[in-house]
Amino acid sequence: VHALAGHLQSEGIKQSDRVGVLLPNCAAIPLIYFASQKIGAVSVLLDARLRGRELHEVLRDADLKLLVVHQQLISELTGILEELTPLSVWIVKGDGEQSFENRYAASPKSALAPQLNPDDDALILYTSGTTGEPKGVVLSYRNLAQYPRVMTELGITDSNTIRGCILPMSHIVGPLVCNEVADKGFTLVIFDQINPVTLLDGIQRYRISVFESVPIVFQLLLGVRDLSSYDTRSVKIAAMMGTSVPLPLLRAFHSAQPHIAVIQGYGLTETSPMITLVEPDKAEAKMGSIGRAVPGIEVRIIDKLGREMPVDEPGEIITKGPHVMKGYFRKPDATAARVRDGWLYTGDVGKRDSDGYFIHLGRLDDMIITSGLNVYPAEVENLIYSFPNVQETIVFAIPDSKRGQVIGAAVVPRPGKRVVKKELLSFLRGNLANFKVPQKIAIRESLPRTSSGKFIRDPDTLLSE
Repeated sequence: VHALAGHLQSEGIKQSDRVGVLLPNCAAIPLIYFASQKIGAVSVLLDARLRGRELHEVLRDADLKLLVVHQQLISELTGILEELTPLSVWIVKGDGEQSFENRYAASPKSALAPQLNPDDDALILYTSGTTGEPKGVVLSYRNLAQYPRVMTELGITDSNTIRGCILPMSHIVGPLVCNEVADKGFTLVIFDQINPVTLLDGIQRYRISVFESVPIVFQLLLGVRDLSSYDTRSVKIAAMMGTSVPLPLLRAFHSAQPHIAVIQGYGLTETSPMITLVEPDKAEAKMGSIGRAVPGIEVRIIDKLGREMPVDEPGEIITKGPHVMKGYFRKPDATAARVRDGWLYTGDVGKRDSDGYFIHLGRLDDMIITSGLNVYPAEVENLIYSFPNVQETIVFAIPDSKRGQVIGAAVVPRPGKRVVKKELLSFLRGNLANFKVPQKIAIRESLPRTSSGKFIRDPDTLLSE
């Protein structure tokens, strides 16, 4: 890291310059992240799955001084780099003058430590989306200090933790676990693929004690036939992150691995990211909740007029505190639309119980209004997940001339299993109000997702054969 930092400065990278990182999960990510942070440069972590026009637009928006890219991704930059000059490039696993590894040798001069302010730009991450121009979330050093502090105060990690990083490090989890390595000196095990058997092998071999992932990974783990033959006793905490997590999945994983505290949390890239988290000792009692507000921040549930909602009444989740982003990179209007009077409006729907724990109900945009009645997809999805042989499901709105919208559902059966539409509909009619029962159900082999793994609720795509 010291050598890389020296080379960054020797080759003209100054404080506040933006250093791009376009890499799959590998050890080079923490190395260049630490090195760029050491000299006060702004780390810009880019999703290695970006391609073509999307990649071009993000690179143009980021206005980088240097790009660190893996040799296997160089072909994706053909024709792009010429339009982005002057842009220096370091190539991981590359040869010659552009080789990243060649810069492990000491620089001609040692890196000089910058004078930093807690509110300086430290990190930019680009949010995923199905439409629209790219938006870079700018996080400060103050923002980034939040996560290690929260993990310590809630007893999630300490210096003895062996943490598994399964999710793409180009998302916010990457810099956060790197910051925890620096803060606590724990061991980080980086996985270069999302594969349930690889994960189980890694847990067994390296004695991983904490890991987090998205619901589909836990579904895949439960689908491993000889799951009980793997030694997972080292794992103390597993966190299911992302969008609404199906309660049946939480229960099934807890049943299969009862020694693991399966907790849920909630947050956004724009909030550094933690907003709420279930404490490990409340894992069973509050299963299905996204937890309480983490230390040092505020969370409210409000209606359309900004009035705070009473207990158990749904509304938009808003949050305020040192975790809220500085803003979107060079997009003051988009920032002003999202952050008002210090409060970040998440666009997510939730409710709070009498103990101060929150339940996530989905996106405001995803709420279905059928004949004037509100339906939250998560409610219907949770019930579908409890039906036998369902691997994944997504509930979405279908435009309807009479009722405004009706409900559709797409279902992916477990491998080698079958889901019969008529039987599923009969089950739903027996357990839901009539207006919440899907009018159309599609059985699919997979569900469409964005590059960050979020479902795409497009009825045309989901209902197409």
